[in-house]
Amino acid sequence: MDDSYFILIITFIACIMIRTGYELLKDEGKINPESKIIFWIIFTVMCLLWASWFGMCPIDPYRINLPGAVRWIGFALSLTGLILFITAFLQLRGLENIDHLVTTGLFAKLRHPMYTGFILWILGWSIFHIAVVSFAAGLFGIGNILYWRYLEEVRLLAKYRETYRQYKKTTWF
Repeated sequence: MDDSYFILIITFIACIMIRTGYELLKDEGKINPESKIIFWIIFTVMCLLWASWFGMCPIDPYRINLPGAVRWIGFALSLTGLILFITAFLQLRGLENIDHLVTTGLFAKLRHPMYTGFILWILGWSIFHIAVVSFAAGLFGIGNILYWRYLEEVRLLAKYRETYRQYKKTTWF
């Protein structure tokens, strides 16, 4: 395995684990998510996570043959994920500490468009590059993203109670 690939995959996994640790510490009240320093640390970790992801898939050491159409479907999934993320970010006007329940725009149909975007990025980019090892690492990442989503759902339900229960009934994911 190429040293640069090894460094990128370790970086990806470490960043996923740091973000999951942050979510757990936030959930336990042991870290202040409103701290600007904490925000910038986690923002940097997430930038490293995505840079490592987009860097490692093209140099994945194990590849399989897939039809060109499947590869381009992967590219479309990745692009769709990017569009979902950017649109949700612009709608929220932030990444953390949103002080109200957003139920309009993308959020009228999809509760977690940013997490959905992340998942589509991971699936799509690894399919586009027919990157077998990266795909496996991506599944680990997706499992963590689903866990982040779960923790966020619990927090939102505790904060907005019946309003959030009703909202969940009208939206997907």
